[in-house]
Parts: sequence; structure tokens; C-alpha cells
Amino acid sequence: MAGSSVTSEAIVFFAEHHITKSMLYADFEAILDGMVGVPEFARKEMRGAYCRVNGQLKVKALVLFLIGFDEDGMADTTWNIPLRHLAEHGGPGPDMGSGPIRLACRSQCPVAWHQDQLWDPSMKPGANDFVAVRDLLRQRGPKMGLEMDEDLPPPTAPPVLSEEDIPTLGAAEPDPERVRLARTIKELRLRIHTLESGQKEEMAQLRYAQQQKEEILNTQLEKVLMQFKTLKSQNAALREQNSSLKEQLETLRRDQQEQAAQDRQQGSETERLRQQYQLELEQRLEEERARLADELHSKEMEVLNRDDLIAQLRKDVAGLKHQQMKVSNAGGEQMLRKLESLGLSFIAFHPGAGHVSIGADQISDYMENPLAFAARKCLVTEDHYRAWLAHYENPVCQVAVGPEARACGKRVIRVDVPNQFKPGVSDCNSNRCPHCRSDAAIDNVLKFR
Repeated sequence: MAGSSVTSEAIVFFAEHHITKSMLYADFEAILDGMVGVPEFARKEMRGAYCRVNGQLKVKALVLFLIGFDEDGMADTTWNIPLRHLAEHGGPGPDMGSGPIRLACRSQCPVAWHQDQLWDPSMKPGANDFVAVRDLLRQRGPKMGLEMDEDLPPPTAPPVLSEEDIPTLGAAEPDPERVRLARTIKELRLRIHTLESGQKEEMAQLRYAQQQKEEILNTQLEKVLMQFKTLKSQNAALREQNSSLKEQLETLRRDQQEQAAQDRQQGSETERLRQQYQLELEQRLEEERARLADELHSKEMEVLNRDDLIAQLRKDVAGLKHQQMKVSNAGGEQMLRKLESLGLSFIAFHPGAGHVSIGADQISDYMENPLAFAARKCLVTEDHYRAWLAHYENPVCQVAVGPEARACGKRVIRVDVPNQFKPGVSDCNSNRCPHCRSDAAIDNVLKFR
């Protein structure tokens, strides 16, 4: 049967693995223009699907996108994904009844900087998103107002197919078994690629959290070491003071012994005075010991509380600086929001992160530290991103050689993805150093590059 020239556009929204809402593309444009809201989507980031359907209500192209809604159910005003462009240039997808569709999702996005705003479909048995879209359009297509080709005879009710039978739909071919196997292989490749993409993203998140924990532990360790050094120096000073007091006590005892000899010569009155003086001296020494012990305890408490006070003061200063920056940038932020409402988008390019879309509320953070902003987009820390950037701009071996411990400086294979870069491993090539044998394989790779 000849293909239909009539096409329609529809939008469906997913919750978990079922469809919660469907509409025509014209109604979705009204939502994007702020003319109407969707209260049930308030304060949520929804998973949507743009569907291009032919006159027989069969999907020809599919774009899986993400869109956020505010507390009033109004769509994000900065959302600007070109759905039609992605649908026209998407990669091959499964056969949903009219041959392989064009599919744009996170794992195969024709425009790189829109990849983070797309999502990957689920193809598990019992939770297949393609099957959900196919069945919804078949059942509710006429009620939604999708155009149908009246010149074509109405399609007969298709047999109930399982999710594994989707690749076998479509026109018959000279070798249907071969075509069915080819489409099944394509679908399995898409499913594997989707699972790998999700696993890589999860691993990057875990690696990023681990790096943050390591940095916090290193900071705490440095703080404890500084406290230990301070207490050690104070303990040494107190030991010296104690030694000086012992010497004074020995001197006083010698004086007492000499005085006792004189008292024995002068009689009982002198002996009484000596005993009284000795008692007063011991009392003074005991009072001095108690005072020094109290001072030592107070000093230790001051050392323990000083770092906490310094950390709190630094936090307060940072908060005041941030508040002052927010006040000073209020006028500029209003101007940026006005430009953003007029349709302007702010896009910056950073190696490893690609073209990054920056909202008006993120401009101040970006201007304060662009590299930290780019590092967060790459799911690495700022220090890790700086180390990778130095390697990316000049990929040479950093192994120290020679008596002056200079870097080797030989070319190494560059790592293009920040979260795959390992400091001390990716930027070192022991086979290129004078103390190691040469590696002909790496030479061939570098000559080829």
C-alpha cells in the first residue's frame, strides 16, 4: 500500500512508564507561550515525547525531551529545544508500524548541546515506552484531532503483538526473515547503547560524590594536623616553663637549707620563723601550680575553639560577600531576565563540557568562577577539571626525569573526556622516559593523530 502524505504532530507526557497526558503540538505551543498552564505538572520536570504521525496514525519520528514547570504549572520560559529539527535529523529507531522511525534521545542526539535536555526510553518487557506511544496514538488519535488520510482505505485491526514483535512491522520485503533480524539487531543495539549511557552517567555521579568526600576528609585532616602542631608547640613551651620552675624550687630549697643552718645557730626563734617561711613558700608554690594548670586548660580550650570560630567567621564573610554581590547585581540580573524573556539564550563553550546553556539566575555564579561552572557540568571537581584542561591543551608526559626532576615532555595520547582523565596516570607515559624502553605502538598512534 502506498504511503500517506498526511502528517500530524502530537505531544505526550510520561509518568514512570505510562502516559499521563496527550495533546496536539499546537496546544503544546500555547503552553510554551505562557497562554495556559498545566497544574498537575506544577514543580515537576516532566518527560515528554514529540511524535510525528502519518495519515494511518503510525509514528514516523520521535523526540524524547525534558521540560520543567514552576509552582503555578507554567512551562520554563528558557526552554528552547528545536523538536522539529531533531525529529528530521534523528538517528534510526525501531519500526513502529511504518518502517524504522527517526529517533532523537540522550544516547543519540544530533545536536550535542541539547543532549542533557533529552532522556533515553525504556525498552523492558512490560514497560516499553515505544509500545505505550504506539497504542495511545492508535486508540486516541482520532479523538485528539490527528489528521487521517481519507483517500486510503481504513486499516484493518492489526493483530495483538508483543513488544518483541515491533521490529517486524512494516511492508513485506523479498526476504522478510532477514529484514526482521536486521531490525531486531538495530533495536537491541539501541537498547544496549541506552543502558551503557545510563550506566556511565551513574558512574560519573558516584565518582563526583567520591571526589567531594575525599576533599572534605583531606580538609579535615589538615585542620587536625594544624591543631596538633599548635598543641605540640604549646606543650613544649609549658615543659620549658615547668623546668624553669623546678630550677627555682631547687634554688629555694638550697636557700632553705642554708637558712636552716643559720637558724640552728640563732636558736629556736629563728627555727620557728624558718618553718613558717617554708610553709608559706610551699603554699605559694601550690597556688602557682594550680594557676598554671588553669591557664594550660584555658589555652587548650582556646585552641580547640579558635578554628571553629575562624570557620564560622569565614562562612559569615562569604555570606556577606554573596549578599553584597546579589544586591549589586540585582539591576544586571533584571536586565538579563528581560533579555531572556525576549528569547535570547546565553551559551558558553568550555572544552569537555561543549556548548553550555546559562540561565539568567546562573550568570553571577558563572562570572564568579567559569571553570567551576564548567567542572560541575562535566561532573568533576574544579581541581580535577583544571588538571584535565592543562593535559588537554598540552598532552605531554609529566614523569620527572634527570637530576633536576624536570617533566619528561614527550607527547602522550590525549584524553578528551574530563571524567575519564586520571591525574598521574593519563598524563604519564613511562614507556617514553629515558629509563624505560620506547613504545612503538604509541609512536604510531601519535603520528596518526
